Amino acid sequence: MATISVVINTLNAQRLLDDVLESVKEADEIIVCDMHSEDETIEIAKRHKCKIFYHERTGIVELARNWAMEQATCDWILVLDADEIVTPELWQYLKNYAQHPKKNRNACYIPRETYLLGKHVHSWRQSGIKRFWKRGNCYYTNEIHKMPVTREGKDFWINKNGKLKNVALIHYHIPSLNHFGVRLNNYTDFELKRFQMKNTKFKLSKLLLRPPYEFFKLYIMKGGFKDGIHGFIFAVIMAYYKFLQWAKLYEYEFVQKNRDLKY
Repeated sequence: MATISVVINTLNAQRLLDDVLESVKEADEIIVCDMHSEDETIEIAKRHKCKIFYHERTGIVELARNWAMEQATCDWILVLDADEIVTPELWQYLKNYAQHPKKNRNACYIPRETYLLGKHVHSWRQSGIKRFWKRGNCYYTNEIHKMPVTREGKDFWINKNGKLKNVALIHYHIPSLNHFGVRLNNYTDFELKRFQMKNTKFKLSKLLLRPPYEFFKLYIMKGGFKDGIHGFIFAVIMAYYKFLQWAKLYEYEFVQKNRDLKY
C-alpha cells in the first residue's frame, strides 16, 4: 500500500498549524521543517507527533523546501503551507490516487481556494498548484512563487473542471492587511534580487502599465467584483504588489547611479 508524507515548512505558524495538522492526521508521516519559530509552533507540532527538523531562516520558503522534502521517507509527498487546510474530500482523493496513479502522471496540481480576511475570494482561485508527487520526482528552484520542476513523467490536474465538490486546498492566506503588508515587502525584496540575477532593467512602461493591468485582470476578467469589497481590496493589493516590484527596481538603479547623494 502506497504511503504519504506531508511536508510543512514553518516560521511562527501557530495561528493555523493545529487545524492544518489535524486535516492530515491520517498521513503516514508528517514532516515539520521549522525556521526557529519563536511562538508555539514546535509545541503544536509535538502534540501532533510530527517529525521535527530545523533549517536556518531563508526569507522565502522555496529555499528550504528541497531540504525538507529530503527528510521524507514515504512513497508520495504532499507539500503544504502552514496556512493551508486539506479538506476530507481532497485527502480521500489523494489517498486513492497514491494507490492507483494515472499512467506516467507522477505529479499533481491541486485546486486551491484562498481566503482574504476570512472570506473566500473567487478571483484568486487557481486551477491548480503543484503540491503532490512521488517522492524524489519534483524539486524547487530558488525563485519565489515558482512551481516545482517535475523530473519524470507528466503532471496531472486534480479536479480541473471543479466538478468534484470540496476537492481543494483551503488557503487562509491573509488574516489581516498588516500581516499581508509585511509579506508584500518581503516578497518584493526577493523579486528585486531575481531582477538583479536576470539583469532586468527598469522600464517606465512596466511601472505604469503592470499595476492597472493586474487590477483589471483580477477585478474584471476574473470576476473580483463579485466578491464585493473583499474582491476590490484584493485587486488593489495585487496591483500595488506589481507597482512595488518595479518601483524597487527603479530605486535600486537610481541609488547605484547616484551614490554621491545623501539619503
